[in-house]
Amino acid sequence: MSFNLRDYVVVFENVISDELCDEVLSEYINDKNWTNAITKTGLRQDSRKCDNINMSDDFIINQNRDKRKSIDDKLYKIAGEIIRKYKEKFVNTNIDGDSGYILLRYQEGDFYKQHTDYFLQQPRSLSCSFALNDNYEGGEWGLFDREMVIKVPKGSALMFPSNFMYPHEIMPVTKGTRYSLATWFI
Repeated sequence: MSFNLRDYVVVFENVISDELCDEVLSEYINDKNWTNAITKTGLRQDSRKCDNINMSDDFIINQNRDKRKSIDDKLYKIAGEIIRKYKEKFVNTNIDGDSGYILLRYQEGDFYKQHTDYFLQQPRSLSCSFALNDNYEGGEWGLFDREMVIKVPKGSALMFPSNFMYPHEIMPVTKGTRYSLATWFI
């Protein structure tokens, strides 16, 4: 069986319940620890304009330990299931774990210009993003110079290789606020 590059871009639908999506947002939407998201070269709002919270960071979890640890554990279980499905479909390789979960908030006008997720200081094998809502406009994934454009439905995950062959972007949000979780398998 042969595959082309597009085949390795997979949407796993309905992997997170609406209740868990809403639980994540309810817990973090008004958190005071939102910061400007950075690129591998630092804060560059001409390349990436959005906010984030590293939900798996001990400092963040310890602010409401029982609730936030429970959310992190649920996400870890879900991530394990989709990586298993992805590996069954394409490759049986060793994945040592994930990088934790980063909650992303893209407000109107926010974006992330085309980039790849692999760099020497943080080697990554697979990129994964969970959509926590879909009541916004714009904010689609653009892959391969926008030859492939995907809006991931709420509760679904998008997964693809992190390497240089998978340039991608988050197109500007034109209405509302887009929330998602990012993790990388290493």
